[in-house]
Amino acid sequence: MNSRTIARLPRWSFVLGSLLLTLLFVGLALNDYQARDRVWQQEIESQGRLQAQVVQRAQYGVERSAKLLASTLATDARVLELMRAADRALRAGASLDDSALSAVREQLAIVLSPAWEVLQREHGRQLQIYWGGAGIALLRMHDPEAYGDAVADLRPLLHATLHHGQPGLGLDVGTHGLGNRAIEPLRASDDPNSPIIGALEVGFDMLPKLSLLTEQLAAGLALIVNRARLETMLKQSPTGIHLPRLGDWLLDSHTGPQILHWAERGELPGIEAGMALRLLEADGRTFLLNQIPLLDIRAEQDPAQAPLAAALVWRDISSLLEGHIQAEHRLLLKWALAWLVAEALLLTLTIVLYRRIVIQRQHRLSHQRQVRQRKRLLKRAQKIAQLLPGMVYQLRRFRDGRYQFLYVSEGVQQLYGLSPEQLIDDAGIAFAAVHPDDLPRLDAAIERSSNNLGEGAIRYRIIHPHKGLLWVEGRANAERLADGSTLWHGFITDVSELMQATHALQESESRFRDMVSNLPGVVYRYRNDSQRGMSYLSDGIQRLTGYPASDFTGTRARPYASLIHPEDRAAFHRVREGKALFEGTYRLVKADGSIVWVREKGHRMSDPQQPWTDGFIWDVTQRVLAEQQAHERECYLRLLFANVIDAIIIIDQRGIIETFNHAAEHIFGYRSEEIIGRNLSILMPEPHRSAHDSYLHDYAVRRESRALEQNRELTAVRRNGEHFTIELRVSQVSHHGEIRFIGLIRDITERKRAEQMKREFVSIVSHELRTPLTSIAGSLGLVTGGAVGEVPANMRQMLTIAHQNSLRLGRLIDDLLDMDKLIAGKMPMDIRTQPLAPLLEDALRSNQGYAEQYGVRFEQGALPALSVAVDENRLQQVLANLLSNAAKFSPAGEVVTLAAERRGEQVRVSVTDRGPGIPEAFRKRIFEKFSQADSSDTRQKGGTGLGLAISKELIERMHGRVGFDTEPGLGCCFWFELPVADAR
Repeated sequence: MNSRTIARLPRWSFVLGSLLLTLLFVGLALNDYQARDRVWQQEIESQGRLQAQVVQRAQYGVERSAKLLASTLATDARVLELMRAADRALRAGASLDDSALSAVREQLAIVLSPAWEVLQREHGRQLQIYWGGAGIALLRMHDPEAYGDAVADLRPLLHATLHHGQPGLGLDVGTHGLGNRAIEPLRASDDPNSPIIGALEVGFDMLPKLSLLTEQLAAGLALIVNRARLETMLKQSPTGIHLPRLGDWLLDSHTGPQILHWAERGELPGIEAGMALRLLEADGRTFLLNQIPLLDIRAEQDPAQAPLAAALVWRDISSLLEGHIQAEHRLLLKWALAWLVAEALLLTLTIVLYRRIVIQRQHRLSHQRQVRQRKRLLKRAQKIAQLLPGMVYQLRRFRDGRYQFLYVSEGVQQLYGLSPEQLIDDAGIAFAAVHPDDLPRLDAAIERSSNNLGEGAIRYRIIHPHKGLLWVEGRANAERLADGSTLWHGFITDVSELMQATHALQESESRFRDMVSNLPGVVYRYRNDSQRGMSYLSDGIQRLTGYPASDFTGTRARPYASLIHPEDRAAFHRVREGKALFEGTYRLVKADGSIVWVREKGHRMSDPQQPWTDGFIWDVTQRVLAEQQAHERECYLRLLFANVIDAIIIIDQRGIIETFNHAAEHIFGYRSEEIIGRNLSILMPEPHRSAHDSYLHDYAVRRESRALEQNRELTAVRRNGEHFTIELRVSQVSHHGEIRFIGLIRDITERKRAEQMKREFVSIVSHELRTPLTSIAGSLGLVTGGAVGEVPANMRQMLTIAHQNSLRLGRLIDDLLDMDKLIAGKMPMDIRTQPLAPLLEDALRSNQGYAEQYGVRFEQGALPALSVAVDENRLQQVLANLLSNAAKFSPAGEVVTLAAERRGEQVRVSVTDRGPGIPEAFRKRIFEKFSQADSSDTRQKGGTGLGLAISKELIERMHGRVGFDTEPGLGCCFWFELPVADAR
């Protein structure tokens, strides 16, 4: 097969396979399409059957109601009594128009009136009483004046009841209408075998009210009637909408306009089709129309007769049809994709086949080249053998014991000092050169190799005529020839240097054993066999166990496993089983009965040439005891941690909860096993829940956070969704090189409630005191100012003190009201962007009186030209608080400096004094409400203790922050930072 034929074969295979695959997938897709279409038809038919069952059940329910009412009235004693009286009068020859029979009819009408009213409310149409075998109408409640006509011959159902005593039930048409009728016989006496004197009939519509049935079916409903049959039965012509394309059928009633559209277009099925299903369209929707014939008594007895009426039910199935069409499209797409995949696989197989054919051809060519190459290599090998540093030979031993060298390489001169021809001529020369002490061993090895055949090796000494004694190694492979002789193919090489190295290694091993005996542990080696006998055990075993190493080696050795503590033996064997490298800790029972913990590390050799396991065992008793103590300490700390009063939660860098103590379970309502492993944000309300992960990410990038090592008040969420206030302090720790965050949480709901009550109390008291206090301060000011005349000197001082204290109390009330507004969020803020420098200069001018009062001097520092977005009045209030505090706490004659400097996107405004500074114990609560350094010097300065708290709230509402720097005896610097409005 040439290369062109090879190239064409996969191409034709692909074309033929592609054609077969196309035919196969077309057939499968067509079969699947037909199966899905059959399922669709079955679904349509199933819906049609369900609709027919609902209509038939509705008709059956009407029939049951009629039968129940008819049987009830037919057994009514008053009805029977009046009917029997009428029967006696008529049989006596009375006329239907006689006054006696008229009175009977009136009384029957009175008796049946309640039932007739009920029947009318339930959409009943007829309630009639017939007399005699001819079915003479005695009373029609729906038409009391219509009586005296005989209808039994026209009404098979009535005829059967009057002549055979069978109760009649079914769809029937009389002279006064069409509907479901129930007829009960009326007998001459209570004896069931007495003669039949008449019948009582109850009639309902063919179906219940169409609107109710429409709701039940969730579909449109129409009722059509056979005009031809009704005209032969009814006294009056039937009414309804004529359907010209349906012949003599009238549309009696309907609940939707679609039926008129379909009738006009002639799309309704013919009544001769019986029960039929059709898919019709109207108003851009698709409907399933179900035609359900309603058979009357005559049609049931004579199938050739057309039905008296039929119900048409149509339901919108647009979504179902659209789903069916989409399913068909998906089916075709699925098979198309499957065909494409199969084509791709076929193409892949074709390519693989082509490559396989090419590779096979290349393999044959390569094999031919290898054969030629092997022949050339064989010739080269013969030449190379002549250059090897040893002797290659072929030795034959005949059955009589004679030896003959068939081939000897040139290396024989280096080993024996002889030529190859000399050994070929006389093989005994080689045996004569062997050292006498090694010759018996060599003869035994040759005999053993001859018996066992295969490969063998031996080391022995030969005497070289010039070099003296040489160690050589002989390796040969024996085979039995057909004549019974043995042929060896072998190689002999000089191993004198190797033997010298072996002796040196033995000496080194002796030194190694001495070194190992001084190690702080035990070195061992045992065989990888079923006995696992120790071949070597260092002397350290005696220091470790009290038993000498000689107890564990030899034929009657003590098993090392016997020293292992009984509770640890199973784990000892499990660690070693099936592992090349193993390591484990267990206990040994020493010779004196004491226990020692040891650690063993071993390596099992997988090489069959080295069937050993080496290892080292050392004493770890102190480490194990230390680990046990550490574990006990850890358990103690865990117990302590779990039972602290405050909640403690530990999370990792991703916000995943790792620890959740008992107090946290009590506060948040979660069990630790429910919450550990979930994100901390589950305990936060929105918007903090959504932003929590971004907080952690920002911290991981910048490594700075204001939330660390600070007490913060936050809102948390319990498991039941309740929001409550907590106090949180977060610390960062490093555990095994990874960052963890420890949160200490305290539920301060009650504390916040108490603070709220306090604020409300202060607010109420402040408002109640402000009005009378203003009057008192004004009055005292007028008196001390001389408005009411000269005040005596001894009284003036007391009035002045009272006036000053009333003013101080007024400022306290103003501060309380401001704080109340800030906390309640009702403090109005008029934020505007304006230059900073004029505001600071105005503050210095406005508060100059404080400086003069306390004998200090206000000084203006550097004021950069920039703007800030602030409420001017509130900023002046903050500056007044800071400047007045600095003036009060500065010694007389000192300078208070007001300055500003830009720091990035912020501007820092600072007020620096030369006062005594802030005590260490007071610094943490300096911005709290009513906070003052509790010393006599400070109390003498006056103040409400609310100024700094109000200032902090105001600055934070202007998107800034407040702080201070202080050193005892060197003064204090209060500052606040605000965003720069022109930061661009």
